[in-house]
Amino acid sequence: MDLTSTSSGIAQMPVVDSSDTLADSLQCYSPTKKETWEYLAFKSVEEVENFYGDYALKSGFSIRILLKSRNNSQNQRTDKIHYLRYGCNKQGYKKGSLLDPKNKPKSESPVVVEFEKVKEKPEERVGCTAAIFLKLDETLNVFKIYKWDVPHCHPLHKPEHGCYLRSFRQVNEVQGQLAVINSKAGMSMRTSYEVMGQGVGGTDNLPFRFSDLKNYLMTNRQKEMLVGEATVIQDFFRNEALSKPSFYYDIQVDAAEDIASIFWADGIMQLDYALFGDVISFDTTYRTNNQYRPLAAFMGFDNHRTSVLFGAALLYDETAATFDWLFTTFLKCMSNKKPQSIYTDQATALLKSVPNIFEGVFHGLCSWHMAENAKKNLGSRANSAFFDELNILISHVETESDFDYNWDQMMKTCFDGRPTADFKWLVQTYRNRMHWSSAWVKNHFTAGLKTTQLSESFNAFLRHFLQPDHSLVIFFNHFNIMVQRMRDNHTELDFKAANTRAKNNYPNSQLMRSVVNKYTPTCFAFIHRQYDFSFKYFYEEVTPQVSAIDKVFKVFTIVHVDEPEEVDGVNYDDACNDGPSNRDVLDEEVAENLSPNFEKHDRLDERLVTIDIRAKRISCTCRMFENRGFLCRHIFKILEFLGGSVQYHGLKTIPAEYVLKRWCRDVRQSVKSTINVATEGATQAQRYQQICAVTVNLCTRVCADPEASQIFLNGVLEAGRKAEELLNSKGIHTVQSSVTPPKSSSVTPSKSCNTTAVSEASDAQKSTGPKFKKRPNPIRSKKRLKSDYELAREHQKFLIHRKRKQRGAEDLKGKESAD
Repeated sequence: MDLTSTSSGIAQMPVVDSSDTLADSLQCYSPTKKETWEYLAFKSVEEVENFYGDYALKSGFSIRILLKSRNNSQNQRTDKIHYLRYGCNKQGYKKGSLLDPKNKPKSESPVVVEFEKVKEKPEERVGCTAAIFLKLDETLNVFKIYKWDVPHCHPLHKPEHGCYLRSFRQVNEVQGQLAVINSKAGMSMRTSYEVMGQGVGGTDNLPFRFSDLKNYLMTNRQKEMLVGEATVIQDFFRNEALSKPSFYYDIQVDAAEDIASIFWADGIMQLDYALFGDVISFDTTYRTNNQYRPLAAFMGFDNHRTSVLFGAALLYDETAATFDWLFTTFLKCMSNKKPQSIYTDQATALLKSVPNIFEGVFHGLCSWHMAENAKKNLGSRANSAFFDELNILISHVETESDFDYNWDQMMKTCFDGRPTADFKWLVQTYRNRMHWSSAWVKNHFTAGLKTTQLSESFNAFLRHFLQPDHSLVIFFNHFNIMVQRMRDNHTELDFKAANTRAKNNYPNSQLMRSVVNKYTPTCFAFIHRQYDFSFKYFYEEVTPQVSAIDKVFKVFTIVHVDEPEEVDGVNYDDACNDGPSNRDVLDEEVAENLSPNFEKHDRLDERLVTIDIRAKRISCTCRMFENRGFLCRHIFKILEFLGGSVQYHGLKTIPAEYVLKRWCRDVRQSVKSTINVATEGATQAQRYQQICAVTVNLCTRVCADPEASQIFLNGVLEAGRKAEELLNSKGIHTVQSSVTPPKSSSVTPSKSCNTTAVSEASDAQKSTGPKFKKRPNPIRSKKRLKSDYELAREHQKFLIHRKRKQRGAEDLKGKESAD
């Protein structure tokens, strides 16, 4: 036992021996009086350590083991320990210490004195000779003291410093396991240390210091990593796949069979994608692990307009080949179901990979990244006037001709009429205009998404749980905690939606009453706001009518109405506060100025609303429903008008096809109730969920009777045998995971194997299994790419410097010729 880290039992003063006579004798010994301790006997080494440790703690010094010899008095090796020696922790000297008299200088010069080794760390060992000597009495089989050196050559510690003495500091098993649990829960070591201190009345009462807890956790992690980090991660995924049959993961390896990238998604992520996977936000973030691997996340909106995770990956790099592998793997995991829209940044690799894999899917570009790239590439020209013009192009143009006109206006206003070709970034941005301008975006369903802000918010949330110095093992543990926190937030929102009723300022409106209990509170707030705005609009029926069953209306306003940019930004409380409605405000606002015709007023936000009365099909030229999934104010204006007529009583409520299930409160329940495990369209996660629900209910019922339980168990085993035979006949593996190579020249082609076939780690310190492909730190090793503006400035400075140098050389020649 190394007493530099001995157990806390020393500090607790345990009983040395069960003998009452010996226990009484231990209480009355005196180290300076031989007659009081020469007859003391100890049955084991632990009793000796507890005895001398108790004495050292009371005296104020730490102890260390000086000798444990198995040689007997005849110097023969035996199985028993025959000689013990414990001494003061300050015994002896460190190698090269200036305090050691034997440490003589190499040089004889009185000026330059060189020693063998000099450390700047403060000295602790000062040559103290205090020690206790024991030997084994072979007759009685006990240890007896035959020498006790009491004097110290240094001051002893105060009683309040006893908790800092090294030999009495150790993290016991219970406290160590508590620290490990706290670490897995995302708690920092410092916080865990403080929490354990509060449990015993303060950290001073703990039998260890913070450094001891840190060393314990580091040692525990090193033991886990003896087999190699890659093997540990594969074991982690393998255990996840075995415990969660719907858990999916895929590993990309290179030519040397080192792990390059990893993708994973559990069953809940797959189920969420089946419900809300029509719009995806994809982005990468750095500084989440000590391998410098970017974390790629597939995000989306749930029915509460909060972030939901569909899958994640640790990538080796951000090349087009890596993204091709990632997107292909993602679709494979999601039963090849493609989204309707995907939003990314302007990375060249993504612009190449997304259309290649997500064929037929709208690829939107993040407007926030566009603004940031404009600052980098345009320099001082990216001012407030430019961003005002850019915002118009992003959100407020209706047609391609409007876009071209406003683009020309921007070039005249912000770039002095220079052509677009003069600016490389503008050329690329104009070429990709159909990915970010409202003239094209409004024709695709994006759920109101314009940026990758979902991913950015997720990254900010992620940094509360993940740190750059985390190993990949800690990363995955903390990542699971973070995902569970997101799901807990969603469950809480579900409870609040079920437990409360959204406030409706229009209780007499059948349009609002028909959806107040269908939409989630956040989504109903947006619908409520649109209905509220409709009272500021007017309508005109277009003549002649297209047909007897079709009606076309012009809907417009004569006052400015602020458009809420995103559903997320809607203040539900403001939309539902009691007070005068816009119907009353409108009467007060325009009654004085409104004439029977509207020729004297400018028509603002004029749209065409077309309604098929028989089929109940509604469309508006603003295309809000097609783009966001909500009916707009223009349609509400016409529905309110037509619903008041007996002839069109079928339009008193919002048609069911215009209430998307993805925004409803019961979206999960409705999907669960309609899943059929025998259908090909059901995902593995959905089948797993329904099978578990059925079997749990049956287990709960049949376990009340032993005979019924046995019948049920026999039936399950028989059904499992038949299902396994069917799976084997179809060649389907139970664990859905694989290792696949990337599509690049640097990896082996068509190299694939199952991760469960990884060989078990040997007892050796070095792992012979696969390793993670080394990735350099991009922040330290890569310089930031310079923009066109910065390169132009550097080139201009270079030309000026060269001219000055040439001019200086000419002046020097002129002076020499004059001389």
